[in-house]
Amino acid sequence: MKTSTKIGLGLGVMAVAGVAVTVVASEKIIKKVAHMSNRCKAKRFVNEKFAGNEKLLTIVDDLSDDELDSVVNILGKVKDSRKKISEYGESLKENAENTKGRLMTFFEELI
Repeated sequence: MKTSTKIGLGLGVMAVAGVAVTVVASEKIIKKVAHMSNRCKAKRFVNEKFAGNEKLLTIVDDLSDDELDSVVNILGKVKDSRKKISEYGESLKENAENTKGRLMTFFEELI
């Protein structure tokens, strides 16, 4: 085998290995940044809703990344549920207004 072929194969293997290492490292970095972001969200929530309670902030600091992800997911679901309840309330209000209008029209026609 020629020397140039050996060098080409070597460089190709090094390039593939470099890409593989970059992909693995970037995944880890993305996960780490996501966990840091979740921790900041949880701390901000404690500061806003619980007036910066030190015990709760300590608990947030002591939670593992997986536990913190679970807490953030739960808070997200609660937020979505509040939005849905708000939408249902508005729909109910509109339906009540509509029914009231129909009843008033019905009674006016009777009289």
